[in-house]
Amino acid sequence: MVIAGNHDISLDPTPRVENMSDEEYAKYHSAAFKIMTGPTAKAAGITYLQEGTHTFTLNSGATFTVYASPYTAGSGGWAFPYETFQDRFNDTKQTNRISIATNPIPSGVDIVMTHGPPHSILDQVDGQHLGCPHLLRAVSRTRPLMHCFGHIHEGHGANIVSWKPDGSVKDPSSATPLETEQINEYPDDNKWTIKPGQQTLMVNAAIMMNTSRGMKPNYKPFIVALNLPRRR
Repeated sequence: MVIAGNHDISLDPTPRVENMSDEEYAKYHSAAFKIMTGPTAKAAGITYLQEGTHTFTLNSGATFTVYASPYTAGSGGWAFPYETFQDRFNDTKQTNRISIATNPIPSGVDIVMTHGPPHSILDQVDGQHLGCPHLLRAVSRTRPLMHCFGHIHEGHGANIVSWKPDGSVKDPSSATPLETEQINEYPDDNKWTIKPGQQTLMVNAAIMMNTSRGMKPNYKPFIVALNLPRRR
């Protein structure tokens, strides 16, 4: 499963390229979209997820839902941006901010995939938290088994978050979780025990590392084994 990010300008349906007409950009976007959803991508095992909730059933009979969103706060002229004061992940009844959510994260979702991180979780650069507080509010509200994201390369890693039982939906600061750093066992599976409804495995799966020679794909990927429900 693959989602876009702020550098994937051609996959953003909103025109992002200067000196290109809307008609030209539409063709540009259509060609990129066909690459990600066409037969070559499918043959490579790629499932491109647009923003929204998707349901999958494995051969074992296990069914799981994935919420995906490529949007990242404060991306400026890059792809899939939204303003930091806008809440893209909660509807008007779930936030005290300006909701622009057309696909809010639903309750009961098993896995959340976003390009950007939630606030205060694997999102630090030079001591500053750059994640989205509205995304934290949504994840604390829905409490999926796993939330996978990237964007902040320096935050690469995995934590198991134990949610506090207080009113974390309205105020992200009161939902600040207790984090337990996990060791990546790659190339073996990471068989971490997650308590459904009480904990969320947070994975910053950024691959690129900032080195003296520039950005290099030096971080190891994560292979995670999750216990999924069998739904009828």
